[in-house]
Amino acid sequence: MASSESRSGGSKSHASGRLKANCLFALSFILAAAMVFAATLAILDPISARHGQIPILVMNKIHENLGVLAEAKTTKPKLTIAFLGDSTVDGYPPGEKVTDFFRKALNREYRFKPPIVVSSLAFPAMGPASYYFLADLIVDTKPDLIVWEVSLTHASERWDRVLPRPELAGWMAPDRIPATLGMPIEHIGLTADEILFYSLIVQAGQEGVWGNILKQLSRVDKVRGILEEKASVYTHSRAEYLFFLSLALTAMENLQDREHDNRYNEQGEIEHFGSVLNGIDLDHPALRFVAESVSLFRDANIPVLVYLNPINIQHLQHLGLIRPARFRKTLGSFRHAVTDHGGIFLDLHRLFPDSHFADMSGHFRHDDEVQAQAELADALAEFVIRKHLLPVAKTHPGRTN
Repeated sequence: MASSESRSGGSKSHASGRLKANCLFALSFILAAAMVFAATLAILDPISARHGQIPILVMNKIHENLGVLAEAKTTKPKLTIAFLGDSTVDGYPPGEKVTDFFRKALNREYRFKPPIVVSSLAFPAMGPASYYFLADLIVDTKPDLIVWEVSLTHASERWDRVLPRPELAGWMAPDRIPATLGMPIEHIGLTADEILFYSLIVQAGQEGVWGNILKQLSRVDKVRGILEEKASVYTHSRAEYLFFLSLALTAMENLQDREHDNRYNEQGEIEHFGSVLNGIDLDHPALRFVAESVSLFRDANIPVLVYLNPINIQHLQHLGLIRPARFRKTLGSFRHAVTDHGGIFLDLHRLFPDSHFADMSGHFRHDDEVQAQAELADALAEFVIRKHLLPVAKTHPGRTN
């Protein structure tokens, strides 16, 4: 009969063998999973991501153009202007953006050597909250002037529902987080834990990894959509993304003006502008972000020119949507959000007639007949010159009146 010691030794040996086998299986499983993951990434790599799903990729351009401002101060000192805004500033071919014409207009006037540098920090769907988060990075480049495009639509419910960039909170200076928790961050779908999470990623220098993960997830989503579309031929079911695309197109068609396909009808404009048409107060979330951003820039002794972007006021009046008293209330709130905090306000919302607008969203025409962005740039440059907003305005001998 075997002793208890020998039975115990056999049990231990058997358990040790099972442990080694389990470890070997686990290691094999991990290696196999890693190989599958690597193969999947290799397959996905040539597939372009859906960049609209990767909002932090905006920082690639922002960092590059912030570098332009910083270099202009360190190499051969130049006067610099940081230009903030959305697609109505940036959405044109290279060399034909609002910032390009604005720079040319200023340098024609001042003939300063070296020329004035205008660096575009504009990007599609960049609104007040985005620049509130990026204010510290902008201040660090010490521009001589900030020109900031804000639009009435930035205070609409549609803008905050479909175009927020809450991830940009990660680039805000950490010491501003406590004050930001008192801001209306829920208005753009941002929570306190997300602010801390995004900030931790950026402070740890892992934003590149973050961006790559989001890019891969976007590719997976894109491939899923393609496979759904292919499979729908055999399953006789509509692919999910085609279903939502159909809904979006139907909704868009219902909001089009029957006489002009590139204009909204009454309901479309009401949804586009939201409560702006009914009059908004200074405590509106979008205006609070504008006001606090202007204060941050002015606390750093940087002049700020905020201009209200042109809208298709003729079309709104044609539809009977402008109620003067309510509209004046909105305009006054925008103005005071800037001027009460030390900024300079320029109201250009009536600058263009209906013929200068290219689409329902209010983008400007830029074709052989109309270069609206150039006209806007000239109006801005004329205001900057007339108001002496640049240090050279009173002293440079090349200036003409």
